[in-house]
Amino acid sequence: MFVAVGTMLSGCVSTGPTQSAVSAGEAEKITEVLRKLSDSWGQSAVTKDTAFLKSIWADDFSYIGADGTVRDEKANLALYASSTDTYTSAGLTAFNVRVYGKNFAVTDGDDRYVGKDKDGKPFEKKGRFTNVWIRKNGKWQVVAGHGTWLK
Repeated sequence: MFVAVGTMLSGCVSTGPTQSAVSAGEAEKITEVLRKLSDSWGQSAVTKDTAFLKSIWADDFSYIGADGTVRDEKANLALYASSTDTYTSAGLTAFNVRVYGKNFAVTDGDDRYVGKDKDGKPFEKKGRFTNVWIRKNGKWQVVAGHGTWLK
């Protein structure tokens, strides 16, 4: 499963609870950075840019797919590489950010994918996700996530 977010942002972006060490302005800057990274993550389903994924997934990245399977970075990259679906667009339909300090945030939302399966049959998929971000050495990375398909 590709839980990703893209450029068709039509949902809301909000800054939730923050620690006192983070000003509203800084929380907004963090929100913008995470939105851009999440948008690029979504586009990786379309472009198959696994180098980008490697750059935003922490070394100890863990992802729980819709079927309950837990995958590390290597297994999740293999899932991307083995996909026979062709995505033509991927985008957010809802997106929220909760900033809990200068180096910790949680994003969640809904996303939508359009494409064709291996037989050329068109599809539209909708998903829901949660991602946990940390800033390590000045760089935001995902340490854990979960996604599921919506019916």
